[in-house]
Amino acid sequence: MEEKIVSLKQQGLTLKQIAEQLDMPIGKVQYAWRKWRSRQGEPVKPIAVKTRKTEGEQSMGSKPKQVPASSVKQVASTLQHEEPDQSPLLDKGPEGFWQLPDRYNQDLMHAVVQSPNAVYVFWEVSDSVKETLSMQFMRPWEDLPKAFRILDITLLDYASGHANRSYTFELPEMTNSWFVRPLDPNTTYVFEFGIRTMEGEFLPLLASAPIDTPRAEPAGHGRFAEPVRRWQYGEVESPELLDTLPKYSAYRFVR
Repeated sequence: MEEKIVSLKQQGLTLKQIAEQLDMPIGKVQYAWRKWRSRQGEPVKPIAVKTRKTEGEQSMGSKPKQVPASSVKQVASTLQHEEPDQSPLLDKGPEGFWQLPDRYNQDLMHAVVQSPNAVYVFWEVSDSVKETLSMQFMRPWEDLPKAFRILDITLLDYASGHANRSYTFELPEMTNSWFVRPLDPNTTYVFEFGIRTMEGEFLPLLASAPIDTPRAEPAGHGRFAEPVRRWQYGEVESPELLDTLPKYSAYRFVR
């Protein structure tokens, strides 16, 4: 153990660092080091306790203590080794701005509401899905016709496969986002991205989470108060509510 302590000390480590590395008490390391030096015929200096100098004492012209070059190299290598790996998302571009990757190679599709009548949708198809479809249809991914479908699933479960209405249209090649408009306010939509098969059928590849467009007018609380009053007091022969109910009124003023 004494030889190991001497070897580490000659490498530039302090007695405290040696004690931490060998998991030994500092007093035991000091004793072994002093004992070895006494056998080598070197004068043993008492171990002084380092005190923190004040700013005034440091300005009295005392020379800074010289640090061995081996110790400096070891500290530098330790700091370089402990430096955490930097995420590629934090790489800076040529002008110093943070640089984001062009794509993440994942299957994703997200929809963001812009207004009661417009939704912004963006998506990405992974390379593995593109290669699988190219092998299945014996055509390059760029040659497969792309399509986009809009589903109105208000008050319905999308997983059940039902929709109030749907609309499908073709997309240009190399398209990964679209502003979908005009849409109806206060309606639940799901958007799908896919391809057209050789038979002309739509094959969905990606689907967004259900999203609700906001209202375009205040809530319907008290909207029909006046027609109800007129019918209640006999000013009209039949309720006027039946003549003023708009399409989908069952959920437009209740949701």
